[in-house]
Amino acid sequence: MTGKSREGWWGMRLALTILVLGGSAAASRADPPKLTLAILPLKLLDTSGEPVDQAPEHARRLDAMARNLAEDLGASGDYRTLLIAPERVHARCPDERPDCLLELAKEAGATRVFVGVVHKSSTLILQLFARVVDARTGRAVLTRDLNFRGDTDEAWRRAGVFLARQVGEAGP
Repeated sequence: MTGKSREGWWGMRLALTILVLGGSAAASRADPPKLTLAILPLKLLDTSGEPVDQAPEHARRLDAMARNLAEDLGASGDYRTLLIAPERVHARCPDERPDCLLELAKEAGATRVFVGVVHKSSTLILQLFARVVDARTGRAVLTRDLNFRGDTDEAWRRAGVFLARQVGEAGP
């Protein structure tokens, strides 16, 4: 290669590098970053008055619903999800004040926080109150109140699938 062709080659290589890097930067600006959704442990309010203690079954169902929500919403591609363990909440925010929970979620890297409560009013009637809030401001960005019938694993699973679809369709 002559001196001029070598300079031309380096110039072309530099131009291609700038084009590639510039194009990558433009493409990354076009793709909005995924939001990180922290899923707090779901809670149960049981006012059914049933004589049999179902606490272990309900704890298992609440945990399964939270895990499934995290998986389903993470698989949708709109969110990165992270589960915040009940032990971590209890250790850091024993009184579960909203400001403490938001701070915990932000420290974990969350931009949004999912909060859910299942209210069991009878053997057959349950309600699921769900809210997604902005981790920085605490303002609700999504609220859903769902009813489901039956206190069985299948009923809880279907309610969770429906809720994940509702949250996913609402978008980040």
